[in-house]
Amino acid sequence: MFIDFLLNIALIISGIYLFYRIQFFEEKKIVETGLFQTLLMTTLAVLTMLVPFSTADGEIALYFIPLLLLGAYNSFIYGLVSALIVFFFYFYIFELSLGPFIVFSILYLIFLMAAPFFQKITHTKLVIVNLIFTSLYAIVINQLFYNISFMTGIILLVATSVIIFTAHIMYEDINQIYQLNKRIDDDEFIDHLTQLGNVKSLDRLVDEHFENDESLSLLLIDIDNFKRYNDKHSYDSGDKIIKQLASLLQNYVPTGGQLFRNSGEEFAMVIPNINFDKTVRLGEAIRNSVEYSKFHINEIDTVDVTVSVGVGYKEAALATKRDLVKEAESALFEAKKLGQNRVMFAPIG
Repeated sequence: MFIDFLLNIALIISGIYLFYRIQFFEEKKIVETGLFQTLLMTTLAVLTMLVPFSTADGEIALYFIPLLLLGAYNSFIYGLVSALIVFFFYFYIFELSLGPFIVFSILYLIFLMAAPFFQKITHTKLVIVNLIFTSLYAIVINQLFYNISFMTGIILLVATSVIIFTAHIMYEDINQIYQLNKRIDDDEFIDHLTQLGNVKSLDRLVDEHFENDESLSLLLIDIDNFKRYNDKHSYDSGDKIIKQLASLLQNYVPTGGQLFRNSGEEFAMVIPNINFDKTVRLGEAIRNSVEYSKFHINEIDTVDVTVSVGVGYKEAALATKRDLVKEAESALFEAKKLGQNRVMFAPIG
């Protein structure tokens, strides 16, 4: 039984590690979805049937340990689907006794219905859940199907608790590594203040649009006299204004368009396949909306903000990314020079 115990620990822990580690080979990203978690835990549950615990009258497979982890972290439907898949292997492939699985199914359904009420999954909670679940499972099996001695039951409780505790630690550690790697990857393309794409993300998207679209519009939107907000109020107030402006601008992004924080107080909106007139009208709508909005610098005080907008518009077949950006930058420069709070553009033709 001790060897069975070690084999189950090694199988579940190495399985969790291996599944997650494989995902790092694909652009160093982990597939953080319910479907992936279901695949992982279902596979481990099936594999544990290969190394069951032996008792005097029968064998107990620890397939329920991965399923408990899955039910703790994912929705009811994923837990149910996983249990159905496990049942197929349990009954039709391994040809194990149906009775114990019925007992498991009833207990597991109760657990899945109770899991959403757990505020936070912790080591302690999982171990307590496992102790209750395994105790009930072993008691019912002992009463209805075959004998499980007291010592065997104790060993089973200890073994399953150690497995689920260790598996949860591994699970949490790998998720932390994932979050760290995701943050590092996002740093290259995401502005963390606004959660918009940054200038690198903008550059990459413009390249894609020039390859795939007939025309491309670029709006450069710059906060007028932004330095005075930082100097008069605080840098924290400046950050609040930027975040509020980002939320306002998101309301004006047309279908297919995308918004970026291009630099400190400058935003860029990229819109494929709209005509020049609509681009200019969109820029004016944004300028007007900002002018008549109030921006909070704290819980009580508000300030007025204006923006200058430079419009760039190019037909992809006749221009380059550099032409588009240069046109929008020149228009923005003219808007600033002519008094701010205005939309400027180079007329077509």
